[in-house]
Amino acid sequence: MNVLILGGSGYIGERLTELLIRKKYNVSVATRKSNKILNPKIKQLFEIDWNNLSSLQDACRGNEIIINAAGASSKDSEENYKEVINFSKVGTTNLVKAATMQSVKKMIYLSTAHVYSSSMTGKINENSKLNNNSPYALAHSIAEQITLEAQSKSFIDTKVLRLANCFGAPVSINSNCWYILINDICKQAVIEKQINIRSKVNNVRNFVPITTVVSFIEYLIAFDQFKLPQLINVGERHSLSIKDVVSRVISRLDAKLNITPNVKFHFEKQNPQSLDYETQILKQMGFDKYFPFEKEIDNLIMYCNEFFR
Repeated sequence: MNVLILGGSGYIGERLTELLIRKKYNVSVATRKSNKILNPKIKQLFEIDWNNLSSLQDACRGNEIIINAAGASSKDSEENYKEVINFSKVGTTNLVKAATMQSVKKMIYLSTAHVYSSSMTGKINENSKLNNNSPYALAHSIAEQITLEAQSKSFIDTKVLRLANCFGAPVSINSNCWYILINDICKQAVIEKQINIRSKVNNVRNFVPITTVVSFIEYLIAFDQFKLPQLINVGERHSLSIKDVVSRVISRLDAKLNITPNVKFHFEKQNPQSLDYETQILKQMGFDKYFPFEKEIDNLIMYCNEFFR
């Protein structure tokens, strides 16, 4: 099966490319900068212009599945608001047009759980209202809507995955992933033997191993048992407080490297929170390839030890 990954040089894109090639898919990658070092086993590399329909058509041609993993980080979205919003509107619209013209069968857009709220609490499922007006969330919401509407306007089966907080080792050390909480604290601990936490310790988030995320995407590509909804939450089965996450990381640092970092919390405790990020659709699909949480931390710690120590 021929698969095109847009944003294939990004954090999730590179890990997904690696997995799909291992699973014997014919993987092509489209990126705005083709000078990045990419997996040598990819079928084809496209340097694309999202504002150019012909450029996107060339990339889509001959591919049955398109995975759109392109998008700006939360920091870039804040700093380049107009450019990022325009990219979501124009780029996604052009991609849908190009995919339709090239008879693509399925399109999967990788969105974020943060479209729901800037501070998620309580029970959240795919029917929950979107209450986050940050540039990052708005950009994803716009791209989501264009992707979802494409199904009723064409023959493309479109899916939007709202991903919880991914963590884990990247393919490339230069990947834009070291702002992610668990990635950041593992790197801090290995380099400095200390951890600075600038989030409120009782904040609860849903953290999901990146290995679980890419495994689910591969599972979704091949899934044909019954018709699925277009929106799917992807996350771990249980949410954790920042304090719990730090404790787990410290435990694994001791086990793997005999490191006991000094931890400094920069915010006082607040009232305890709860978060139930529902992933019932994954359960209904029979997805059970949840990668062990501690093992993902272990792999990340050893990656940091290899490249940063």
